[in-house]
Amino acid sequence: MRFHDFLKAVGTGPKGNRNLSREEMQEAMGMMLDGSAIPEQTAAFLLGWRVNIESKDELLGAIDAMTQRIQQTPVKKSIEIGYPMDGKTKSLPIMLLAAQLIPKIPIVVHGDRAQPSKLGFNPKDFYENTKFSSNVHFFDRANFFPELSKLTDLRRSLGLRTAFNTIEKLHNVGKSDFALVGMHHLPYFDLYKELYGSKYNRLIIVRGSEGTPEVLKKTTILVVEGEHSHSLPIDPASFGLKPYEAKKELSLNEMISQLENPSEEILGYARLNAALLLYAANQTPSIEEGFTSLQASYDKLVKKLL
Repeated sequence: MRFHDFLKAVGTGPKGNRNLSREEMQEAMGMMLDGSAIPEQTAAFLLGWRVNIESKDELLGAIDAMTQRIQQTPVKKSIEIGYPMDGKTKSLPIMLLAAQLIPKIPIVVHGDRAQPSKLGFNPKDFYENTKFSSNVHFFDRANFFPELSKLTDLRRSLGLRTAFNTIEKLHNVGKSDFALVGMHHLPYFDLYKELYGSKYNRLIIVRGSEGTPEVLKKTTILVVEGEHSHSLPIDPASFGLKPYEAKKELSLNEMISQLENPSEEILGYARLNAALLLYAANQTPSIEEGFTSLQASYDKLVKKLL
């Protein structure tokens, strides 16, 4: 199929637009990733597709095409943390600090140059500017998925969110058994369940800070295991923590400074998020029990950093 036909499906107008089938989207996405669609066509398609509103089958087809091109490096019994590639601007990546409390759990994160619309800081920025815990395995998308990474300049030129923002948080580059992904809007509970629930033994979807999987205030998570799922509320107050206010934008240096010299409040949230990671990796029957089990590790980290 010529790419022009795909463009017509998303850019003709209300009377002519239609949703592509999963197979059609797999082909269209493959052409954009491989460069057989020229940049102008790719930009036009991404904008039209966004306005047309992406269907679940279209997103699945796009993920199919992406999965075919990703170079996986297995990390046994690992948990993948899906950060948004447009990054964080108001709060540090507490999960990277939480990793120090659970050194036996392999954690997979990936990053790339900042994407629109926020152009904030994602794991690549922190990997290049500070030291990760030894159990954190970082993968640079420029290496394991260069086809998508090469579209960064085009996406930055557009300056807008596209469907990629939805489907680039989880790549399963480490062939992980477990995954944790964040979102902001409630409909994404069901969407991420449909897109990724079958790819992991356990998937945790978090309505977290800035669309990340980090718990910094009272929220809800969805636990997905195969065809089954259930929601769980999390209230930091139950763990003796006050809501973490993150209203001011921070520079990368400010975030790194807080990671390397955390306050007692930040360490408390690191412990809560480490407990969430333990639960996501099926290492504890509940977040509450995981939080309690981390007391010794927490005391050791406090002594080291405070």
